[in-house]
Amino acid sequence: MRERLEEKRKKFLCKMRNRKLFWSLILCFLIIMCSLAHLGFNSDFTRIKDGLTEKIAPEKVLPTFSKPTTIMLMGVDERKDDVGRSDTLMILNLSEDKASLLTIPRDTLVYIERHGYQKINAAYAYGGAKLARETVEDFLGIDIDYYVTINKSRFAEVIDAMGGVDIYVERDMHYEDPWDDDGGLYIDLKQGLQHLDGQTAIEFVRFRDAEGDVGRVRRQQAFMRACADRLTEPSMLIKIPELLSVAVKAIDTDLSSGKMLAVAGSLKSAEAARNVKTGVVPGWLQYIDGVSYLIPDGERLGKVMRKNLDFKVDKKHFEELTYEYTPGNDADYYDVNFNPEKDMRLMDYMERRKFDLSDNKL
Repeated sequence: MRERLEEKRKKFLCKMRNRKLFWSLILCFLIIMCSLAHLGFNSDFTRIKDGLTEKIAPEKVLPTFSKPTTIMLMGVDERKDDVGRSDTLMILNLSEDKASLLTIPRDTLVYIERHGYQKINAAYAYGGAKLARETVEDFLGIDIDYYVTINKSRFAEVIDAMGGVDIYVERDMHYEDPWDDDGGLYIDLKQGLQHLDGQTAIEFVRFRDAEGDVGRVRRQQAFMRACADRLTEPSMLIKIPELLSVAVKAIDTDLSSGKMLAVAGSLKSAEAARNVKTGVVPGWLQYIDGVSYLIPDGERLGKVMRKNLDFKVDKKHFEELTYEYTPGNDADYYDVNFNPEKDMRLMDYMERRKFDLSDNKL
């Protein structure tokens, strides 16, 4: 009984951490979208402060999407003479007062047209945003209306334009990799509250220790929250012109400035209505020929998208997806999504155990 309660507590805490990360991402995205939308209406940076304040003032009503609109968000790791891969891939579904975000892990095994079965992040490397969009559409059985790519190579410039961020470094961090693809990686951060510029921010989010990816993800979450705190400071308003000039170079999208405002408005309405949901592609973690993959669970993915995230998808598509992907015997199952059916079974078990304990005469 105690073990099950502890397991439920850990799952709850994990959901809360994921929710905090999501809101940090949404807040950062909202501010960037508002800023870029303003750029479309006013390219005169000398008048940007007053104009931006007016456009996003609370009493002003932002437009929203009147029908469900799907946007593909990608964090792309581009380098010189290399188109790069989509290290971060999320599908944002927006309507007037609803928002759902599905994360597709970069190791997810999918079929890429003309290239066979590979990790989904390879689609961008083979054919840019166009092939990435087509691959996601075929995989999820949906239509994608727009895309946004963020060039991770300009990550440091964006942080510097923000004036850096303050974050607590939980321990001394020292790491050296002179053979890193970006010309070497050297990390030397001290424990305590630190003000990170663009370069040291890269070091913080890339640091690995004995916790592996678990610790790295936790630090990235902390960093995103620090960014959100920084972006909402009143002093940031005067930095908007510089931040805009960098953001324009870092972001590529087919959203018009009017649609960007609708993104901001829909996100704002969804937040006010407390109608924001998140999910992750579930499946099995497995090594194939020494390479790690996530083998998607088609049946469970369909339920997550329909029931948890309110995507309008065809149930038959995911039945076919289930037959397409079969994990090996050595695969470990991975699913961090809210599961009402499983939670109901657990609650029923706990309720029955309570009555059993009440009848115990000892």
